[in-house]
This record gives sequence, C-alpha cells and structure tokens, in this order.
Amino acid sequence: MGDTVWERWGAASGLVSVAVGAAALIFERGGVRPGAPSNEITYFYLRNGQAQLTQSLLFTAGAAALLWFAGSLRAFLARAEGGTQRLSTLAFGAAVAQAAMNLLAQAFQVGLAGAPHDGQVPPALISTMDAVFVLANVPLAVMLVAVAVVSLRTHVFPSWLGWLAALAAAAHALLSVSIVIGSGPLAAGGWLATALYPALAVWLVPAAITMIARIGHGESGS
Repeated sequence: MGDTVWERWGAASGLVSVAVGAAALIFERGGVRPGAPSNEITYFYLRNGQAQLTQSLLFTAGAAALLWFAGSLRAFLARAEGGTQRLSTLAFGAAVAQAAMNLLAQAFQVGLAGAPHDGQVPPALISTMDAVFVLANVPLAVMLVAVAVVSLRTHVFPSWLGWLAALAAAAHALLSVSIVIGSGPLAAGGWLATALYPALAVWLVPAAITMIARIGHGESGS
C-alpha cells in the first residue's frame, strides 16, 4: 500500500511539472537576437533580467518534478512491457537527457540575466543558449516515441493517449528543426513554433491522471 501511494505521488509530479511550467510562462519576456546591436542586448537584459531569473528558477523546479515523473513513468511502462524493458529504459534515459539540457539552457539564461551588463554581451553565448533550448526537443521526441510504442503495443495507456504521445513526439521533432530556420512560422517566435511548444503538456496532463488512476488498480486497458 505504501509503495502504491508513493507511485501515485510520483505520477502526480507530472502535473506539478506542468503547473510550474505554466507559472514560469508568466515571466516570459521574449528574447533578443544574437546579432542585435550591443545596446539593444544590454537594454533587454537590464529591463528583463529579474523576470528571466524568476522564470529560470521555476523552470528548474519544473525539470526536477519532470525527472521524478520520469522515474514513475519508467516503472509504469516497464511492468507492461516486460522482457528487457528496453523502450521503458529508453524513455527514462531520454527524459533525463532532456532535463539535463533544459537545466544547461537555464544556466545560460541565469548567467546572462544575472551578470553585470555594463559591457557587450557575447552574441555566441546567446546563440548557444538558444541552440540548447531548441535541441532539448530531440530527447523529448525520443521519450514520447518510446512511450507511444509501448502504449500501442500493451495498452498500458489508452490507445488515444498512445497516439497523442506519437503526435507530441512529431511536434517536438519538428521544433528541433527550427535550429536551422531563421525566419517563418517555425522559426523561434513564429506562430507554428508557438503552437507546437505545449505538445508535451497536452500529453502529460492526461497521462499523469491515467497513471494515478491505474496504479494499484491494474495497469492495462484499451
């Protein structure tokens, strides 16, 4: 009984991650182009530095909650997958990689937002931060593909959630391509990139609720 309660709390951490991430978006102030004039970059960080620091703190807490959820997700999938549990392990490893890249990107943001801005900010530093944010979509897509395959094979999640995971994986794979797109709807800040960004949360909320409901009550269904 005690293990079941802890597993449900682990599943609920996915909801915590989404809630904290939503709170972090309140402090979103956009970005600044690496090629912008130095005075424009300096003004951006002077004006928005505190908001970015607060946002990074919240996103860091969200990453910690997502890591906790990833451990519960692995156990949930592994019981249904059986055998070598290769896909369950892959999903967990990809979630860890995504969290690590997210935290690295947050470290760049904290460094830029908290540093004195009485001189020029190196454009390469901004470019690297942006690239890490974008590339974190790659392990996220891998995680969601692994979840989709296990779900559709075993029905550990309802079939519609398996397909939703596949669609979310496609969305994040597409977002990762934006690293080489300088303008247009899929570029950073474009309408398509903005629309695809919440794909993980759209899957994560019903997935976490399903896990909470099924843990301890049989984990297969249709």
